[in-house]
Amino acid sequence: MSIGQNAFARERCNASTAQIDRLSTQDLVNAIHQNDLSLAAAIDACLPDITRLIDNATAALSRGGRVVLVGAGASGRQAIHTARDHAPEAHHPVVGLIAGGQQAMLHEGSQAAQDYDGGMRALQAIGFNAQDLLVALTVNGKTPWVWGALRHAGALGATVAVITREKGSEAAQLADILVAPQTGAEVVAGFRDPRASLAQQQILNMLSTGLAIRAGRVFGNMRVDLDARDTHSLERQIAVVMAAGECSRAVARDALASCNNQCKTAILMVLSGLDAWSAHGLLDQHKGHLRMALQEAPKR
Repeated sequence: MSIGQNAFARERCNASTAQIDRLSTQDLVNAIHQNDLSLAAAIDACLPDITRLIDNATAALSRGGRVVLVGAGASGRQAIHTARDHAPEAHHPVVGLIAGGQQAMLHEGSQAAQDYDGGMRALQAIGFNAQDLLVALTVNGKTPWVWGALRHAGALGATVAVITREKGSEAAQLADILVAPQTGAEVVAGFRDPRASLAQQQILNMLSTGLAIRAGRVFGNMRVDLDARDTHSLERQIAVVMAAGECSRAVARDALASCNNQCKTAILMVLSGLDAWSAHGLLDQHKGHLRMALQEAPKR
């Protein structure tokens, strides 16, 4: 092994767990847990950058653009899952793309990850444009497929964000917004990058939740844009209207029935006394933001 490789190996080895193979199960679990606790500090240092990311993503959506999450391998799967979890409905402006396409969700697409032009083609296939925001997920910042996507988005004039552990990487240099939590060495070297992936997932959770709140999908701390697709989702709607409106089940059910099961409209009706037509119109005026609509609604 060369001197450079030796230095790299030492850098990637965690000094605090150098003897972890000699520990009891309880002690090794404690060592892993203590290492994971340090992730909070790494993310804490990135909070201003995460704030910029959420504000820019919100701005992209407000002008009719999309937030497009891209990555390869485990990062790509996180991109897909985040987009699906953000809004399971068929049409929404948060999109996830993975190197190698949908088949890479089940099988490692290592070869696809090396295809520089593939990242560009993936964005072209969805009509990515300057109104959209690209969020690239890459733990080490070295994935050619991600570079291709980044350079294509930048060439179009779109805002580009990168979430990576390596703030000096080529991907990081292409970012308008860089979120680079310094997660340190893994507990055990050689088993991918679980600490870095966990930090990435927590940042994506903040992004998805922040977007939902800014888009008016949340009232208090409850999701209120629920659809009534089946009996289970209808029961969830009733429970949310009861909690938000501080009303009985019968009142919540009647309000939902009178407004075609539009959850936010039913809550506004209960809290303001407006009829379904007036409540729906007031919400439309405020682009679906229940809190703002309530400020203009008559007081009961």
